[in-house]
Amino acid sequence: MKDLRTFEIDIIALKLGSHSFTFDLDNDFFDYFKNNQNGFIEKGNCKAEVILDKNEQLIRATFIVNGVVELVCDRSLDEFDYEVDVEETILYKYSEEEKELTEEIILITRKTPSINVGELLHEFLVLDIPMKRLHPRFEDEDYAESEDFGNLDEENPNKKAKINFIYSSDKEKDDTKKTSSEEEKTDPRWNILKNLKNNQN
Repeated sequence: MKDLRTFEIDIIALKLGSHSFTFDLDNDFFDYFKNNQNGFIEKGNCKAEVILDKNEQLIRATFIVNGVVELVCDRSLDEFDYEVDVEETILYKYSEEEKELTEEIILITRKTPSINVGELLHEFLVLDIPMKRLHPRFEDEDYAESEDFGNLDEENPNKKAKINFIYSSDKEKDDTKKTSSEEEKTDPRWNILKNLKNNQN
Protein backbone atom coordinates (compact mmCIF):
# COMPACT_ATOMS: atom_id res chain seq x y z
CA MET A 1 0.00 0.00 0.00
CA LYS A 2 1.56 3.28 -1.15
CA ASP A 3 -0.97 5.63 0.43
CA LEU A 4 -4.33 5.76 2.20
CA ARG A 5 -6.45 6.77 -0.77
CA THR A 6 -8.65 3.70 -0.35
CA PHE A 7 -9.79 5.16 2.98
CA GLU A 8 -11.13 8.39 1.47
CA ILE A 9 -14.86 8.99 1.94
CA ASP A 10 -16.57 11.54 -0.30
CA ILE A 11 -18.68 13.54 2.14
CA ILE A 12 -19.69 16.54 0.05
CA ALA A 13 -21.92 14.38 -2.10
CA LEU A 14 -23.52 12.55 0.83
CA LYS A 15 -27.18 13.17 1.42
CA LEU A 16 -28.50 13.84 4.91
CA GLY A 17 -28.94 10.64 6.89
CA SER A 18 -26.94 7.54 7.77
CA HIS A 19 -24.33 5.94 5.51
CA SER A 20 -22.11 2.89 6.14
CA PHE A 21 -18.66 2.14 4.70
CA THR A 22 -16.54 -0.97 5.22
CA PHE A 23 -12.78 -1.42 5.01
CA ASP A 24 -10.33 -4.31 5.25
CA LEU A 25 -7.38 -3.70 7.56
CA ASP A 26 -4.89 -6.27 6.32
CA ASN A 27 -1.11 -6.72 6.36
CA ASP A 28 -0.64 -4.02 3.71
CA PHE A 29 -2.48 -1.54 5.94
CA PHE A 30 -0.27 -2.23 8.95
CA ASP A 31 2.86 -2.37 6.80
CA TYR A 32 2.11 1.16 5.58
CA PHE A 33 2.05 2.54 9.13
CA LYS A 34 5.13 0.58 10.14
CA ASN A 35 7.12 2.06 7.25
CA ASN A 36 5.74 5.60 7.37
CA GLN A 37 4.82 6.26 10.99
CA ASN A 38 6.85 3.72 12.99
CA GLY A 39 3.79 1.62 13.77
CA PHE A 40 4.45 -1.40 15.98
CA ILE A 41 1.66 -3.66 14.70
CA GLU A 42 3.32 -6.06 12.27
CA LYS A 43 0.32 -7.90 10.84
CA GLY A 44 -3.41 -8.10 11.22
CA ASN A 45 -6.75 -9.08 9.80
CA CYS A 46 -9.55 -6.75 10.82
CA LYS A 47 -12.86 -5.54 9.47
CA ALA A 48 -13.76 -1.89 9.96
CA GLU A 49 -17.14 -0.23 9.58
CA VAL A 50 -17.49 3.55 9.52
CA ILE A 51 -21.03 4.85 9.97
CA LEU A 52 -21.60 8.49 9.04
CA ASP A 53 -24.73 10.26 10.31
CA LYS A 54 -24.98 13.55 8.44
CA ASN A 55 -27.18 16.47 9.38
CA GLU A 56 -27.12 20.22 8.76
CA GLN A 57 -24.65 21.02 11.57
CA LEU A 58 -22.27 18.08 11.65
CA ILE A 59 -21.34 14.55 10.64
CA ARG A 60 -21.18 11.97 13.42
CA ALA A 61 -18.70 9.22 12.54
CA THR A 62 -18.83 5.93 14.42
CA PHE A 63 -15.81 3.64 13.99
CA ILE A 64 -16.28 -0.08 14.66
CA VAL A 65 -13.31 -2.43 14.28
CA ASN A 66 -13.17 -6.15 15.03
CA GLY A 67 -10.50 -8.72 14.26
CA VAL A 68 -7.04 -9.91 15.18
CA VAL A 69 -3.64 -8.22 15.13
CA GLU A 70 -0.25 -9.84 15.57
CA LEU A 71 1.86 -8.50 18.43
CA VAL A 72 5.29 -9.30 19.86
CA CYS A 73 5.43 -10.27 23.54
CA ASP A 74 7.47 -7.82 25.64
CA ARG A 75 8.74 -10.66 27.82
CA SER A 76 9.51 -13.56 25.48
CA LEU A 77 9.57 -11.75 22.10
CA ASP A 78 7.20 -14.44 20.79
CA GLU A 79 4.52 -13.42 18.32
CA PHE A 80 0.89 -13.88 19.33
CA ASP A 81 -2.61 -12.95 18.12
CA TYR A 82 -4.51 -10.28 20.01
CA GLU A 83 -8.25 -9.75 19.50
CA VAL A 84 -9.38 -6.16 19.04
CA ASP A 85 -12.85 -4.77 19.64
CA VAL A 86 -13.10 -1.04 18.98
CA GLU A 87 -15.98 1.42 18.93
CA GLU A 88 -15.21 5.14 18.86
CA THR A 89 -16.98 8.31 17.78
CA ILE A 90 -15.67 11.44 16.05
CA LEU A 91 -17.70 14.58 15.34
CA TYR A 92 -16.99 16.51 12.16
CA LYS A 93 -18.47 19.95 12.76
CA TYR A 94 -18.97 22.53 10.04
CA SER A 95 -16.93 25.69 10.52
CA GLU A 96 -15.14 28.45 8.63
CA GLU A 97 -11.86 26.51 8.71
CA GLU A 98 -10.50 22.97 8.81
CA LYS A 99 -8.98 22.24 12.18
CA GLU A 100 -8.72 19.50 14.81
CA LEU A 101 -10.44 21.09 17.79
CA THR A 102 -10.14 18.21 20.28
CA GLU A 103 -9.51 14.48 20.13
CA GLU A 104 -13.22 13.94 19.51
CA ILE A 105 -14.10 17.02 17.42
CA ILE A 106 -12.71 17.95 13.99
CA LEU A 107 -13.76 21.13 12.22
CA ILE A 108 -14.45 20.99 8.48
CA THR A 109 -15.92 23.45 6.01
CA ARG A 110 -19.02 22.84 3.94
CA LYS A 111 -16.73 22.69 0.92
CA THR A 112 -14.50 19.95 2.37
CA PRO A 113 -14.72 17.29 -0.36
CA SER A 114 -13.72 14.20 1.63
CA ILE A 115 -12.33 12.80 4.85
CA ASN A 116 -9.67 10.12 5.18
CA VAL A 117 -10.36 7.65 7.99
CA GLY A 118 -7.22 5.52 7.60
CA GLU A 119 -5.14 7.23 10.28
CA LEU A 120 -8.04 7.32 12.71
CA LEU A 121 -8.67 3.59 12.29
CA HIS A 122 -5.00 2.87 12.98
CA GLU A 123 -4.96 5.21 15.99
CA PHE A 124 -8.03 3.57 17.54
CA LEU A 125 -6.45 0.14 17.12
CA VAL A 126 -3.23 1.27 18.80
CA LEU A 127 -5.18 2.74 21.73
CA ASP A 128 -7.04 -0.56 22.16
CA ILE A 129 -3.79 -2.47 22.70
CA PRO A 130 -2.48 -2.60 26.31
CA MET A 131 0.76 -0.86 27.18
CA LYS A 132 2.25 -4.14 28.42
CA ARG A 133 2.00 -6.66 25.61
CA LEU A 134 2.18 -10.19 27.03
CA HIS A 135 1.70 -13.57 25.40
CA PRO A 136 -1.49 -15.25 26.73
CA ARG A 137 0.57 -17.87 28.55
CA PHE A 138 1.91 -15.13 30.85
CA GLU A 139 -1.45 -13.56 31.69
CA ASP A 140 -2.20 -15.63 34.82
CA GLU A 141 1.36 -15.29 36.03
CA ASP A 142 1.34 -11.53 35.53
CA TYR A 143 -1.97 -11.26 37.40
CA ALA A 144 -0.57 -13.23 40.34
CA GLU A 145 2.50 -10.99 40.51
CA SER A 146 0.37 -7.85 40.58
CA GLU A 147 -1.82 -9.05 43.46
CA ASP A 148 -1.04 -7.79 46.96
CA PHE A 149 -0.81 -10.27 49.79
CA GLY A 150 -3.68 -10.21 52.23
CA ASN A 151 -7.12 -11.55 53.04
CA LEU A 152 -10.09 -10.63 50.91
CA ASP A 153 -12.16 -7.72 52.11
CA GLU A 154 -15.62 -9.10 52.96
CA GLU A 155 -17.38 -5.93 51.80
CA ASN A 156 -15.38 -5.80 48.57
CA PRO A 157 -14.28 -9.31 47.47
CA ASN A 158 -12.15 -7.95 44.63
CA LYS A 159 -10.08 -5.85 46.98
CA LYS A 160 -7.25 -7.19 49.06
CA ALA A 161 -7.18 -6.18 52.68
CA LYS A 162 -3.94 -5.04 54.21
CA ILE A 163 -2.34 -7.25 56.84
CA ASN A 164 -0.76 -5.40 59.72
CA PHE A 165 1.97 -7.46 61.33
CA ILE A 166 2.83 -6.87 64.99
CA TYR A 167 6.31 -7.90 66.04
CA SER A 168 7.44 -8.47 69.62
CA SER A 169 10.81 -9.71 70.70
CA ASP A 170 11.67 -11.89 73.71
CA LYS A 171 13.42 -8.90 75.21
CA GLU A 172 10.18 -6.92 75.03
CA LYS A 173 8.33 -9.78 76.74
CA ASP A 174 10.96 -9.93 79.48
CA ASP A 175 10.79 -6.16 79.93
CA THR A 176 7.00 -6.40 80.30
CA LYS A 177 7.28 -9.12 82.94
CA LYS A 178 9.95 -7.14 84.76
CA THR A 179 7.82 -4.00 84.77
CA SER A 180 4.82 -5.90 86.16
CA SER A 181 6.97 -7.40 88.88
CA GLU A 182 8.41 -4.02 89.85
CA GLU A 183 4.92 -2.52 89.98
CA GLU A 184 3.87 -5.28 92.37
CA LYS A 185 6.82 -4.53 94.61
CA THR A 186 6.25 -0.81 94.73
CA ASP A 187 2.46 -0.92 94.98
CA PRO A 188 1.59 -0.02 98.64
CA ARG A 189 -1.50 -2.24 98.53
CA TRP A 190 0.71 -5.29 98.38
CA ASN A 191 2.48 -4.15 101.53
CA ILE A 192 -0.85 -3.78 103.34
CA LEU A 193 -1.92 -7.27 102.31
CA LYS A 194 1.39 -8.67 103.48
CA ASN A 195 1.01 -6.95 106.86
CA LEU A 196 -2.49 -8.35 107.29
CA LYS A 197 -1.23 -11.81 106.52
CA ASN A 198 1.63 -11.48 109.01
CA ASN A 199 -0.74 -10.25 111.74
CA GLN A 200 -2.99 -13.25 111.23
CA ASN A 201 0.02 -15.53 111.73
